Amino acid sequence: MATLTDEQKAVVEAAKTGSHLKVVAFAGAGKTFTLVEVAKALAGKRILYLTFSKALAEEAKQKFGSLADVMTNHALAYKETGKPFAEKKRLRRSLFQARCQLAEDMPDLDCLLEWGFRNREEALFPVLETVNRFTQSEAETVTAEHIPEILRLKIEAEDERFDDFAACLVPLAQRAWELLVDPKASYPVSHDVYLKLYQLSRPQLPYDVILFDEAQDANPAMLGILLPQAARRIFVGDPHQQIYAWRGAVNAMDRLQGQELPLSQSFRFKEHIADEASELLRLFKGEERQVRGNPKPKQDGSTAILSRTNAGALREVLALLEQGKKVALVNKIEELTGALEAAYRLYLGQNPCHPEFSLFRSWQQLKLLIERFPSIAAQYRPYERLVEEYKDSIPKVCRTLRNSLVDEDSAEVVVSTAHRSKGREWDRVTLAEDFTGVTLAQENPTHRCVKLYPEEANLTYVAFTRARDTLVKGAFTEALERQKDLARALKAGKLQLCTPEIEAQARKAEPRVPEIEAQARKAEPRVPEVVVELPPGMYVNSLKDIEVLIGRRAEQDLLHPRTGKVLVEQGKIITRSTVKQLENEDFRIIGSTLAQTREV
Repeated sequence: MATLTDEQKAVVEAAKTGSHLKVVAFAGAGKTFTLVEVAKALAGKRILYLTFSKALAEEAKQKFGSLADVMTNHALAYKETGKPFAEKKRLRRSLFQARCQLAEDMPDLDCLLEWGFRNREEALFPVLETVNRFTQSEAETVTAEHIPEILRLKIEAEDERFDDFAACLVPLAQRAWELLVDPKASYPVSHDVYLKLYQLSRPQLPYDVILFDEAQDANPAMLGILLPQAARRIFVGDPHQQIYAWRGAVNAMDRLQGQELPLSQSFRFKEHIADEASELLRLFKGEERQVRGNPKPKQDGSTAILSRTNAGALREVLALLEQGKKVALVNKIEELTGALEAAYRLYLGQNPCHPEFSLFRSWQQLKLLIERFPSIAAQYRPYERLVEEYKDSIPKVCRTLRNSLVDEDSAEVVVSTAHRSKGREWDRVTLAEDFTGVTLAQENPTHRCVKLYPEEANLTYVAFTRARDTLVKGAFTEALERQKDLARALKAGKLQLCTPEIEAQARKAEPRVPEIEAQARKAEPRVPEVVVELPPGMYVNSLKDIEVLIGRRAEQDLLHPRTGKVLVEQGKIITRSTVKQLENEDFRIIGSTLAQTREV
């Protein structure tokens, strides 16, 4: 029988007092083991243990036995609000599988075409992503707060009013939610839909004690279920492993009133790994507690490469396959190759029809946003590099990836994104090349201030603490040291922390995306073309030139190249329908005629 540490004993004793409790546990600190000991100390009470994944729940059932009811968050809601969807065979992995049916039943989606979306199905991506964010919230109805941050950045970068965009999008998201939850409908729904319905029903759970594991990754909808309960609540988690804020996760411990106790002794990794983790948290998160390591962690000879992004994982797999290695991938290969193929379609100027890439009007727009916003760069730059390196070989690359992987038991190397590595551990961990794109601290030299990115620090901490014995930072080492220097200067008072006011001033000074695009077009080598201005309007001599303007307001009247008819009035938004009016025109003949006219 394992011996409890002094910190674990303190948690068990505190649990006996009958008060709410939050346990802040570092990586590998024996959270589940501690909760089993708590359940033993509370024998006779009606105890519920909740965790996020089915695999963890199955493992916990073996550990808790009859001490507690063990289930996932979704299993808690399934009987009441999930089963009716299952009986009608409506449950799917993703909400986006409903877009084909919804596109037919939501004619009002056409208002989004004025914002650059090419058809109703494409317009449903931001609508359904907004619904997704709503399902993870505690809110009663969909609001502008649920619109993804990347859309706000994109709209404001184009010098458009986000409030105008939200006024179009929010009613559509509200209508989509109404259609999706209609019990008589047949639209596919995700599991988060019935969990949200369960939260909205304000359930009362029949338990005396609720043990909530991995509480740092709870979303507000889950907290909306747990916090109103009369039961005693014991939340356990590591706030530095909160890596799902982008999909609505919050640190539940911040919301729970009660005694806080630490678990700082890790049983997973050696002391030098603990020192790396401690320095990271101290510099970028302000954590003063020291992570303590284990001189003799278990070892099995395993090795893994962890990437920051999906595209980074694909690049590592390709490199290993070229070396003749047997490779396993923790992530689902279909998800990764699907995103890469979508990026390639955007590169070709086609409709990517994918949640991650349908938000962008063109490849050029994506590249410009990557240059401007670190958060967009962290997610999309690896795709940019991969597509521009392999170009028309992308389909072949994806086929190779789908057909060349082995299971983990047969692999020489395991590859995973840092997100998917959570809960896993290996003897040797190498950080992939794309970690060089991780931004932990960024200096604004004009204002002599530093902005910190705590969620990126969390993800880096998760990656560091997957290693039991050896951590190879590789190309990330140099970038990490530069950012550590910024954090040290901040702590020493040599630099100040960027405030929201300073950031607002900096944004005002930045060139807007339309200005940058104009500069880029001037700099690009282009096939000689003739542009004839027809006062008081503007002539554009190719469909491509009009397509790049979709979603923007015309700076002057846009005229038909042959008849002179006004297609879009000055100040109006250029839509996809403008292009359709010109699809049958032969621009080669028009251009030739106009060129001869100008020469005369």
